[in-house]
Amino acid sequence: MKKNCYNLGDPSFLSNPVPMLSQMRAEASLVKVKIPIIGSTWVTTNYAATSQVAKAKDTFFLTGLGAGLKKKGNAGLPWWAPPSFRAMAENMLGKDDPEHRRLRKLVDQAFARRGIRDMRADIAKIAEAHVASLGSGTVNIVPGFCRAFPLEVIADLLGVADEDREAFASMGNAMVDFNGGLFAIIKMLRTIGKFWHFVGQMVRDMRTNPQPGLVTDLIAVEAEGQQLTEDELVSMIFLLMFAGFETTTHLISGSIIALDQNPDQRAWLFTDFDNRIEPATEELCRFVSSVAGTKPRIAANDIEVDGQLIKKGDKVMALPLAANYDPAVFDQPEILRLDRFPNPHLSFSTGSHFCLGMQLARVELQEALRALFTAHSTLGVSKPVIYAKRPGFRGIKNLNVTLP
Repeated sequence: MKKNCYNLGDPSFLSNPVPMLSQMRAEASLVKVKIPIIGSTWVTTNYAATSQVAKAKDTFFLTGLGAGLKKKGNAGLPWWAPPSFRAMAENMLGKDDPEHRRLRKLVDQAFARRGIRDMRADIAKIAEAHVASLGSGTVNIVPGFCRAFPLEVIADLLGVADEDREAFASMGNAMVDFNGGLFAIIKMLRTIGKFWHFVGQMVRDMRTNPQPGLVTDLIAVEAEGQQLTEDELVSMIFLLMFAGFETTTHLISGSIIALDQNPDQRAWLFTDFDNRIEPATEELCRFVSSVAGTKPRIAANDIEVDGQLIKKGDKVMALPLAANYDPAVFDQPEILRLDRFPNPHLSFSTGSHFCLGMQLARVELQEALRALFTAHSTLGVSKPVIYAKRPGFRGIKNLNVTLP
């Protein structure tokens, strides 16, 4: 297969990544692909290369400035991005050290005030309420449950006021409905602009009328003398909101498909759910790999990554999906084994940029599966399953299920 012809947004790849990943891996540890908006980018094809790129913060940088280049922009941003889009992207996921370390510390402090595991009972109630609202018959479960459930959880976590929940959910839905094309890009940029103003107003309101939640906690951290600009605070909330529900949406929907396609594993799990859900969670995170690729980074100098030469200024993207399906690390990775152990998957990345919300995602997945299959033990998936064309994500747009 010739270089530059791998399409990471191809529906056949998203539904079954094994054949193309095998071809990519046979070619080299990293291969070049063309990614919409981002352009020509090296992507990793195995565990070793993915781990090296994710951990090498002194070699691969998220910004041109960090990499010592004249172009100072973010590797994943086009030059034509409007100010609101650029401001939203200036969160800690788009920062190199020491800025990343400073912002991460502030969010860690705010998260420490929120006991994620202590939220389990409330999360379970939210999941049960959304399952109850699904009704019966054939339902596209993505908007009504896989997305609506984690969206409400993150709204609770942030402390979004009840009267703002509808607007919050509407903008959240609009931002993840992006499927490429000029019109879709324009629509998404307009939504981001609206969300920027929405969050800014929420921050101003909570400064004078604090409400329980992460927004107030971040404001408190700022008040304690930490350095956090208004734009940083708003972009941080955007990150927590967007990353806090989209990846979990795809993880839940992908897990439903995985269990439907593997009835023996589904039966094993629900025979003793409480004692088997922990290893099952890790295997579902690996198997689904909802975050297929990390943010692109820029090489600060020529470097060899697992045998492949990368030149200074090249863009590189680590693919957790490729790492999670590497047969050199996982025995028969194409097979779902819910009792797989050890399971060193990279679904939450690794290194300094490992996922801040991984504990929340685990709890949400567990309570989503508990609520859904307790209420609908004979739930079945109907074809076709339609995947969303989102670079870096392995997400599902349409998932019709039959509810008794």
